[in-house]
Amino acid sequence: MVKKMQISFARLIGIWLFFAFFSAVYAKDHEPIQGLTAPSIGESVSNQPDNIRTLELSPHVWDRYVRGFRRDHNLSLESGYSSTTWIVDKFGDLRSENYRSRHVTLVGNYTFHILIAGKTGYFLGSSAGYALADEKKIDDKFQPTPSWFLPGVQAGLTYNYDPSGRIIAGVGAQLERFNDLKTRRADGSWQRASLTGESFQFFFGADLFFVLDTAVHIIWSDATTFFKRPADAEDKLVDLKIKRRSQGASLGLLYHFL
Repeated sequence: MVKKMQISFARLIGIWLFFAFFSAVYAKDHEPIQGLTAPSIGESVSNQPDNIRTLELSPHVWDRYVRGFRRDHNLSLESGYSSTTWIVDKFGDLRSENYRSRHVTLVGNYTFHILIAGKTGYFLGSSAGYALADEKKIDDKFQPTPSWFLPGVQAGLTYNYDPSGRIIAGVGAQLERFNDLKTRRADGSWQRASLTGESFQFFFGADLFFVLDTAVHIIWSDATTFFKRPADAEDKLVDLKIKRRSQGASLGLLYHFL
């Protein structure tokens, strides 16, 4: 199973690199006109009659800057809450056990959006972050720890239904590092392991722009993490087999570089 996941991870990175190269070529051939900048929404409606200055009508003014599709660079920062199931086939004295927990995440994302046709396009990007485990929800025989989401890759499709909003769906892959995962032995002592998991994720969400270049970023995600057999401090393999399944939602802010 681990070899298959390694192959899948390598293929996903290869596909991401191919599209990244295509994106760079596209961006080079579509450089913006020098000196032309998009004004803020306040400037956009400064010369309009008072009866169209309302928030409900202002997105129609944005279309002259969005031009049907929000292209190029985006940065977002989001915080989420996830429900997690740890499937522990083998770890210390544990055998075939399932444990439920919760964790809070803080994740930063960068994405580059490219038009395909009409209002539909695709995006490529990367993300990294931190997860804080809620140990109070775990059995006293098994304790997860906070973890780091190492920079990974993501890709997906986006539909810009309106200058003020878009729908996104995508997949991602990244490594997640745990430094002190532990289980209690029969004699009461703790066995500890530091390990890195390969995480594969599907996500779906929306960006709702309340300012011309700033949006509320809403995401629902489903991720599965597979762990290789780790080594201890003396570089000896630890007899461990664990998988983790997480589902949750996150909320944050996104900035679009117009």
